[in-house]
Amino acid sequence: MHRNIAQKFSGSCFLLVRKRENNVLFLGTAFIIHEEGYLLTASHLLEENYEGIMAVRPSDPDDFSPLSLEMVHAMPLDTVKVDHENNTALLRFSGKMAIETPDHLIGSSDSVMPGSSVLGFGFPFGHRDLHNMAVQSCIIGSKVKLKERTNLFLVDTAIHAGMAGGPLVSGDDGRVVGILVGRFLPHDEGGDFIRGNHPDFETSFSYAVSIEYGRAMLEELGFGII
Repeated sequence: MHRNIAQKFSGSCFLLVRKRENNVLFLGTAFIIHEEGYLLTASHLLEENYEGIMAVRPSDPDDFSPLSLEMVHAMPLDTVKVDHENNTALLRFSGKMAIETPDHLIGSSDSVMPGSSVLGFGFPFGHRDLHNMAVQSCIIGSKVKLKERTNLFLVDTAIHAGMAGGPLVSGDDGRVVGILVGRFLPHDEGGDFIRGNHPDFETSFSYAVSIEYGRAMLEELGFGII
């Protein structure tokens, strides 16, 4: 079952980068969510700077591939909508592209309960110039609402920073239920994305924002979501 889901999403995850003069800076992960070239990611990766954002397709994940790509084909992206409060951003390929996406791609947070099996997709070592996509298996540890606003899934696996922006996918039906953000640490504001070592304690929990915020962005553009 997990193998089938991994194959389903292997072609839809991209390295999210920013072009800087003659090179590119790795930011995280983005994934296709609609056949008209729309992608979702975590908004904190953009740092309120929407210039030079591009997507890079990795090598075939089914083969043994070089850790670093000698050449990359970066495709420019436009920033369509940004929801900083819920850490969600909707992007689109700048040029028209014919993209095939699986049916029933977006799931529902109501269908995922604590103990449910989920998969995370992304590029954990992209900051080290290792461009291989990875799949992480985990379970939903808890469903949390921050200060009566953002709905989060806590998962029992520590994800690396490069996975941020990737899809969290239900192991039951293969639908996207969340957008990965990073390590989770409770504090006065309700939670945080850990960018480095925390002075108090380490946590093995990570979190994802519910897919409902990405769904709302697509619906605002007039797309009906099944």
